Amino acid sequence: MRRGLRLKLALTHAGVAALAVVVVALIVNYTGERRFERYVDEVREQRQSAVVRILAETYRAGGWDAQAIYAVGQIASFNNVDVAVYDPDGGLLFTVEGRRAAGMGRGMMGQGGMSETERSSTRSEDGVEVTSYPIEVDGDTVGRADVYAVPAAEIAVDESFRSALNRNLLLAAAVAAVLALLVSVVITRRITGPLEELTDAAEEVAAGNLEVRVAPRSDDEVGALAAAFNQMADALARDEQWRRDMTADLAHELRTPLATIQARIEALEDGVLPATPENLRVIGEEVERLGRLLGDLRSLNEMEAEDFELVLERLDLGDVVGDALTRAEPAYARAGVAIERELAPASVSGDHDRLLQVLGNLLENARKFTPAGGRVVVTVASGGAPPGRAPGGWSRLTIADSGPGIAAVDLPFVFDRFYRSSDARSTAGVGLGLAIAKGLVEAHGGVIEAGTAPEGGALFTVWLPSPA
Repeated sequence: MRRGLRLKLALTHAGVAALAVVVVALIVNYTGERRFERYVDEVREQRQSAVVRILAETYRAGGWDAQAIYAVGQIASFNNVDVAVYDPDGGLLFTVEGRRAAGMGRGMMGQGGMSETERSSTRSEDGVEVTSYPIEVDGDTVGRADVYAVPAAEIAVDESFRSALNRNLLLAAAVAAVLALLVSVVITRRITGPLEELTDAAEEVAAGNLEVRVAPRSDDEVGALAAAFNQMADALARDEQWRRDMTADLAHELRTPLATIQARIEALEDGVLPATPENLRVIGEEVERLGRLLGDLRSLNEMEAEDFELVLERLDLGDVVGDALTRAEPAYARAGVAIERELAPASVSGDHDRLLQVLGNLLENARKFTPAGGRVVVTVASGGAPPGRAPGGWSRLTIADSGPGIAAVDLPFVFDRFYRSSDARSTAGVGLGLAIAKGLVEAHGGVIEAGTAPEGGALFTVWLPSPA
């Protein structure tokens, strides 16, 4: 089955080459036939004119003598024609037989006269072509010569030339087909070889082997296909690893609070721990932790729902950010991280609660990765535009921290669901906060970007459209 494409390409190339030669042969034969006929006509005209020229050259006052007639006969025999010579009144003077064909019979003898103004003319009689020529000497017409020739008479070399031409064209068609087939085998092997390798690799991937890769052999479309396959395999392998990590993270995020809650409740039941507010607060914190996880999963499900809608209103982005910072300050204070704000008025069209959710996720992410004693700078301004968008009509929010920043290899994936870099493996969470923030920002018609802050930490920029 895999050899089918190779065979089809080889046969196609051979067929195209043979067809091209056949078309050329037909054209050559057609044009050559016409040109050959013109050539034959020209040769016949030259031969017959030579007879008439000898007649004019051998004419003497009063007519032609025996020596002249003999000379005409030699020329007629050489040119394979018969000649009948008439006087100006139409009387037959003499005839000369030069054709090897059967006798001329009465076809030569009963011709009528020709006027002095009549020039050469051709007619057909009993399958013989008769051409009449006036014989002129010193401007006077001294007679008329009727030259008899078989129309299809051609010398042997002419027939040989035509036969050789056809044989050579047929041979050229066969040789071209064979050469095309051989060249096609080499070319199709270079084309189908990588395709067969890709097919084998695809079957390996379908069987679950996500480590298989192919080596691009060229810079053409097949090489681009191989590169695209490798990218697809990389993405599948990455997604599979993310799936495994996500499963482990979810299991950890669920198991840890549940284990803590179970241990605390058992200790309270057994009287090991007293039912003090402090012991009960630990249980409450773990319940809140489970609630946040379930809330993130619910947010993802809501964004994917067809009936997901935003309640848009005219808002001051600076006020919304100030509200979010007020809510985040206690957690920042406990972590020993300072918040610096530069909030300018910036009008946007947005959903207040959803924007608070975006800001909460971004501020929580900045707090987790900023060490104690560090700082997070939050800025709101109006104007400018995200890359690739028309300037004007935008408001900008930036959150820059002084943490370790985001590795270049992780930047393209920070907004993917359940993606966690190697540095984030030691922190709480399952990699949903930034994915939720991106979905909500884009639902507002905005743009969110991740980059590196001037201090080396992470920088998140949110662009939201201003109301019309």
